[in-house]
Amino acid sequence: MARWQVMIIRLAFRNIIGSGWRSLINVLILALVLIGLIWAEGMWFSWLNLAKTQQKQWEYAAGILRARSFDPLDTFSWEKGYAAIPEQAQKYIEAGSLIPMLFSPAVIYPGGRMQSAVVKGIPASQQILRIPSQGLNGQEEYLVPAIIGKAMARNTKLQVGDTFTARLKNSDDAYDALELQVAQIMNCPVPSLDIGTVWIDLDSLRKIKQLPEVATIMVMQSPGLARLANQDFRHIDEKEFFSDLNQMVKTKAAGQMMPFSMLIFLAMLAIFDTQALAIFKRRKEIGMLSALGMTKGQIIILFTTEGVLYMLFAALAALPLGFPLFYYFFAHGLALPPGYDSFGIAGFDEPLKFHYSIPLTLATVLFLVVLTAVVSWLPARRIARLKPTEALRGR
Repeated sequence: MARWQVMIIRLAFRNIIGSGWRSLINVLILALVLIGLIWAEGMWFSWLNLAKTQQKQWEYAAGILRARSFDPLDTFSWEKGYAAIPEQAQKYIEAGSLIPMLFSPAVIYPGGRMQSAVVKGIPASQQILRIPSQGLNGQEEYLVPAIIGKAMARNTKLQVGDTFTARLKNSDDAYDALELQVAQIMNCPVPSLDIGTVWIDLDSLRKIKQLPEVATIMVMQSPGLARLANQDFRHIDEKEFFSDLNQMVKTKAAGQMMPFSMLIFLAMLAIFDTQALAIFKRRKEIGMLSALGMTKGQIIILFTTEGVLYMLFAALAALPLGFPLFYYFFAHGLALPPGYDSFGIAGFDEPLKFHYSIPLTLATVLFLVVLTAVVSWLPARRIARLKPTEALRGR
């Protein structure tokens, strides 16, 4: 490091210390902004991880083989969105390491009301997903056991033991009806499964649709079963499966970050005003530094360095000031109120315990350091227009 660079750092440090309360206030404001950003990032980072964990446990497991004719975003494809199960997959299905599932759009009539739903057939004996499919055993004559989520039970006013009719198409495009009885209401944290989904035994759905040995998807217990993908089924990897979730979290996080954006703006405004005022008050010092041989560029670097030091001091202050807050939410989590799942993201059946990403935290600090440097540099550009003789006279 050159001698003039060392001198600039020493002068910047001395000037910050010499500013007293003004420097302390700036450092505290920046520290609070940094604490708020790290807290918010911890929440969204943990929220995303918890949502992924929940979806793996309830929906994805180790991977999915999806019928190529099935498009989750195209409701018109659901009627014919299935394919014959490959012969080589049968032994894994029998061993319980592969779950075939069949989906069918339907209209249900709970309490005489009409509502759209999706009927999903799942083997009652499966043990890979957390769906309590064992409750689908014990079918009575003319009544097919069904499992629904709490949200659907709340919307339809259905209770355990209630019966309702489901109307769906069979393989001949003719409408048929099923008489269903609510066997269980499950507490599912995945909104897409909790709302508008009716679970019945796979064989019952295949029988009514007249579609033996077919599946819409097959859920894998181990990633190695992806080799079963063929011309009828394609493997859905984690990146593709969670792409919508990642985008949803990013969108919602951006909206929730607006208050912190305002805090960043106010903090940067405070730094800008401090530096602009310092340049005005320290014109004699600027003239003296010029007379001693410092170039205008070096003086601009001096004021920019002061702004960067504000942020670095704030980062050091944020550690002891923010640690109690960070630790509390790490140890105890954030208890989310009922109905907060209206955000449409999984993971609200337990307190949200925060986990902090070190790379993300370091990136946030670096972002604020760069932003502070730019904000400090903007008023410092005025120094280039000062004449040393006028600056020495305080003009």
